Amino acid sequence: MAGRNRDDGSSGTIGTILLVVITVILAALLALYLLSYQFPELQQPKEIPTIFEIQTILSENPDYDSRIVLKNIGDCPYENQYLSCRIYINDELAGCRIKTLNGHDFISTHHYGVQTVGGMGCSDISWKPSEKLAIDLSDSTIRDGSHVRVDVIWEPTGTTISTDEYYLS
Repeated sequence: MAGRNRDDGSSGTIGTILLVVITVILAALLALYLLSYQFPELQQPKEIPTIFEIQTILSENPDYDSRIVLKNIGDCPYENQYLSCRIYINDELAGCRIKTLNGHDFISTHHYGVQTVGGMGCSDISWKPSEKLAIDLSDSTIRDGSHVRVDVIWEPTGTTISTDEYYLS
């Protein structure tokens, strides 16, 4: 055994094992990362914030006038010409079509189930923080005991950027 060092044989083997283990771990992490793109259900759903809060709903006998007042509780203005909204009553999409929340543009659109929009939030080109906007729906759209949800959509991408719910007692 002259000329042989006992430490020579093990360091190469340990180095190779460590290199294989590190490669396998990196490959597994990369595979998990790539799988999250192919299977969106692996990702956590993003919660939609409340930027435009339902302040009040007016709906009283005998006509059930059906007005919804929204307030921008966010910290930045939104160009209201690019905002639209969907109104759900008792978890069903109401027959209301609001293609824009800009008051001037709203006049020329076909707006079924909605009589008017008004307030500071729709009177200028942007809906600034703390400003309110009122949506006057057709009479009898909302009644006592209704659960109302308003989703506000950013039209250029079709993304729901705000949602809020209100229970009318």
